[in-house]
Order: sequence, then C-alpha cells, then structure tokens
Amino acid sequence: MGTIKFQRVILLLLILVSLPILAACGSADTPVPQPTETALMQATLRPTFTPTVLVQATEASASPAGESTPGAEATDQAPLPQPSNTPGGAGEPTAEASPVTPEGTPLPGATRVSGPPPELQGVLLFPSFDTTEQTYHIYRLDLASGDMGIFIEQASQPSVTPDGNRVAWRSWKQDQRGLLSRLVDGAEIWEMIQFTEAGRPDWSPDGQNFVFPSRQEPDRESRLYLFTGTDEQEPFIEIQRHGSPIIGRTPAFLPDGRIVYQGCVENACGLYLMNADGTNPQQLTEFIDDTAPAVSPDGTSIAYMSKISGYWQINIVHVDGSNQYHLTDDWYWNGLPAWSPDGQYIIFVSNRDENWPDTFAPSESLQFRLWVMDANGGSQQPLNEFTFRLSDVIGGIPAHEYGGWIEERLVWFTGSGSVD
Repeated sequence: MGTIKFQRVILLLLILVSLPILAACGSADTPVPQPTETALMQATLRPTFTPTVLVQATEASASPAGESTPGAEATDQAPLPQPSNTPGGAGEPTAEASPVTPEGTPLPGATRVSGPPPELQGVLLFPSFDTTEQTYHIYRLDLASGDMGIFIEQASQPSVTPDGNRVAWRSWKQDQRGLLSRLVDGAEIWEMIQFTEAGRPDWSPDGQNFVFPSRQEPDRESRLYLFTGTDEQEPFIEIQRHGSPIIGRTPAFLPDGRIVYQGCVENACGLYLMNADGTNPQQLTEFIDDTAPAVSPDGTSIAYMSKISGYWQINIVHVDGSNQYHLTDDWYWNGLPAWSPDGQYIIFVSNRDENWPDTFAPSESLQFRLWVMDANGGSQQPLNEFTFRLSDVIGGIPAHEYGGWIEERLVWFTGSGSVD
C-alpha cells in the first residue's frame, strides 16, 4: 500500500509540473500566412487600327413627319451586377424597381404651352426603332424647315464633332458591326472600332478622339475607353484609375476636356466628372441610375436622366455639383436631353399623351415624341407630331451587347447633313 501511495504522489506531481508547460504552448501565436500578390487581369488582344473605307453610303427612303413608326414597346435597361469594391474602379449600376407615384406635383414650368414651338435652327439626329426590320435607324430633322428622313440605316447612338463636320455612330448591320464614322455630308464610311459591344461614342473638344463604353471583356461589365486612332498603336486605350478599369456608362466630354459618366467609386454611385486619363473623380449626383448626361455648350451645366421618383425625368446640375433641380417632373418617361448649340433650349423624348400633365402614364404607353423646352425647364411642348418607338429588341444581337433605350441619344448641331 505504501508503494501505491508513493506512485500516486509521483504521478500527481508530474501532472502539476506539465500543466504550465502545456498552457504556455497553447497560448503561443499561430503564424498567419502572408497574402500573395495577384497579377492584374490582362486586357484582351486589341486589333491594330488601320483606316479603311468600308462602303459607300446607301440610299434610304425618307419617312414624312407625322407618320408613326410601328414598333415594339420600349424597355428599361436590363439588370446588371451590383457596384464592385475594386479600388479606383466603378461598379455598374442596376435597374430600379417598378415605377411608383412620385410625391408632389409637376413643376410650374412643366405645363403645356399653346401655339407653335419656338423657331429653332440646326439639325437634330435621333434614333427610331423599326419593328419590321428589328433594328434602329438614325433620323435627321431640319429644325427650321421640319424636313425629316432616315439619315443612316441600321444605326443609332450618333455623335457629331464640335465643328459639325463628322458623325460617328453605332452600327447594327451584321456585316459592319462596331463604331463607324463619316463626314456629315460625305459618303465614305470608316471603321473606327471593331468590337460589336462598343457603343455611344462622344467626340473630344478637338474632334480628334472620342470616348465610348464597351462590354467586350468576358465579365461583360461596361468599361470606358478612349479612341486614339493612330496607325502605330492600338486604336483605343482602356481608361484606368489606380491600375483598375473604370466601370461606367454613357460618357460625354466637357469643352475643357474632362469626361462625365455614370458609374460608381467604391459604393458611391451617380454621375462623376474625371480627367480624360481617369484621374481626379468628382461625384456630381448620388443616385445609381442617373445617366445619359448632356453637357451644355458653355460647359457649365449637365442635363441628365434620373429615375429617383420612379419615373424617368430630366434633371440638371452644375459641373461643380451645385444647383441640382428637375427640368421635368411628372408621371411619364422623359429622357435623352440634347442642348441647342446656343444653350437656350433642350430637346428630349417623352411618352406624354394629350392629357399631360394631369394623368398617369399607362405602363404600355411607350411610344415617344420629340419635345422642346427652355433650358430652365419652362415652356414645354411637342416639337412635331411624329411618333416613334425606342426598344432594345434588336434582331440577332446578344443581350449583353445592348442596355436599353436609355443608352440611346439625341444630337443637336449646327450644320446640314443630307438625308440618304
């Protein structure tokens, strides 16, 4: 018995001695693996730019003013990924929910004006969707005479250089996809960008370059690019910030060379101003669906589309982010603003009916007309009786290549430009 008690005492002592050693081992810091650097995603191979005359302009029959163009209902932009947290990048906005009745009443200036529209000068280019051919055509409207007809077939999203000499557009022709251009009064068509996902070009102040969005990368996010057009290198570059691509839509140049676009910086979304090289982003608006910015000729104000009320309306904001207010405020779709060359008027599209502004817009009422208003939103009235469709149901085009009617645009410029 004495031997057993002695063994138990020895065992107890060994346990007591081992406990502090085990506790010390258990409290030691566990090494944390260091993060490894991940190489940035490389852009896909770009084609070399070689200016080539593609085709001569083809003839197209003109449609008289007042004639309705049959078509499918216009649709909103398709849902897209949520904003990303890529440092320096911009997440792509998502579509909003179904319209809800906005609070308040239309602005005092947003009332129908009796009598003819003001005497306007210049040329308006606008898209119209042909449901028979399942494609867009660009129409040309002489604002002084009212003469109108098809300007470029199977095309939309036009842009004209500041001097009014050259037009670029997005081609929907199956054998001529991409971004094309020609002289406004010319016939030779030049291929500028070959990617079928590229769209909505906007010329730089000197008319030598243009900015455009494209979903050509495998993730199908809309990145911003700058067309350079030199023979010795790629025809365009990806605009980046801190080494990351800038995800955005509907970019437009200011007269001072800066670019305004729809996008996000981290999780702050809206319209942004930036330098043409992507640096110095400045947030102008704070709603994710603010889009289609149109810069005033003097570069001080930006008209744009917003769905913050539940219905597409046209707002305005100064380039420093101040003095933001509604130009339209009703229960219809209003969008795609275009400034007059003198900055006094804005032409836009609207699906308002004869009872506007006193009735709600039926969800199926998506046939548009051209409207005109003063630059401050007053004296709103139809420009003419022509009605047309805006739709994203383009025959033979993959869904990721097009984001809906709000990616279209109107262009108002001083110049001629004959109807084909």
